Amino acid sequence: MNKWIILLCGALAGCQLSPKEEADGDACQTINLATVLDREPTGIKLDEWAKSVRFIPLETTDSVLLNAYIPQLVYFQDKLVIYNNEKIYLFNPEGKFIRMIGNRGEGPEEFLAAGNLSVDEEGIHIEDYCKWIKTYGWDGKWKRTTSVPANINIQEVLPLPDGRNIGYVQNISGKEPTRMYLFRDSTVLDSIPYARSFEPGEITMVFYSECKAFSTPSGDYVKEMFNDTIYRITKENTLVPRWVVDAGQYKMPEGGRYQLQDPRNSLFQEKKAADVNVIGNCNGLLYMTVRLNGKSYLVCYDEKDGKTESVKLPYPEHSFEFKEESTFVPRFVSEDSRYLIGYEAQENDENPVIILAER
Repeated sequence: MNKWIILLCGALAGCQLSPKEEADGDACQTINLATVLDREPTGIKLDEWAKSVRFIPLETTDSVLLNAYIPQLVYFQDKLVIYNNEKIYLFNPEGKFIRMIGNRGEGPEEFLAAGNLSVDEEGIHIEDYCKWIKTYGWDGKWKRTTSVPANINIQEVLPLPDGRNIGYVQNISGKEPTRMYLFRDSTVLDSIPYARSFEPGEITMVFYSECKAFSTPSGDYVKEMFNDTIYRITKENTLVPRWVVDAGQYKMPEGGRYQLQDPRNSLFQEKKAADVNVIGNCNGLLYMTVRLNGKSYLVCYDEKDGKTESVKLPYPEHSFEFKEESTFVPRFVSEDSRYLIGYEAQENDENPVIILAER
């Protein structure tokens, strides 16, 4: 029987943990999404909700052309690193273009595809085609290439601040034995298995980005799109449940990626399920965006008091021509966890305007 393969953006179904994995780490908390999705979000102007708001229009030239969609953005020590239109750009905090980082191509110092940007004092690190991790200095020049461990099947590399990397395996067949590899440089440290298998249907969902890793002052975490659990990654290379995202009636069925009936529909639309994306931690709160029935929600969770709330954030007065009724929806968190970061395109200008909201 022929199978349909549909390419979209997202992440994969979860598994159970061993007793050893469950014994480590902080107590697991439940994030109750169902209650906030059953009501309209609280409306408050962005400048009243945030400590400060900055609008940064990006400077472009004939040789620096951006489109309206920014798949990757990192804000680090007053530097904006942006992956856009298959190129890596460096801007200053006022949006002035500084230089290109590396070049796209097949040469040893070039990259074929820049995935999962990460930065530090040394420079910019990118996953290149799931085969190499390439490092470029802040001067834009190539510094080194590290090969991903050979003979492992991964579709995504997620960097962690301590130098480890996650190699994520999509369970497209439903019967993959290995879920993730943890490796440093070219050495595999450990692997984490899938605990369940699934029988694929006639249509199988395949996603470009099935996993999200993020860091907070308390540790490093990972979440898969169709898995309700957010795991802490221990120094011993295990996964420990930290939060369970309870979407109630809006939960995606386990194994949902194999259950789509009509390839013209969105999986989440057909299942009437919530599409939950973790943005990261900012000033002690965990932020997520949720799409449900054509609506977008910004959800923040306070782990100290267990409170979950959803907000809608209209922009304050500004001089840009954003689409009517646009509201602030953060997509990234700054490296110091100080700012939530979003962007908007102007009606008569595709060049994005970056918005930094300090919490």
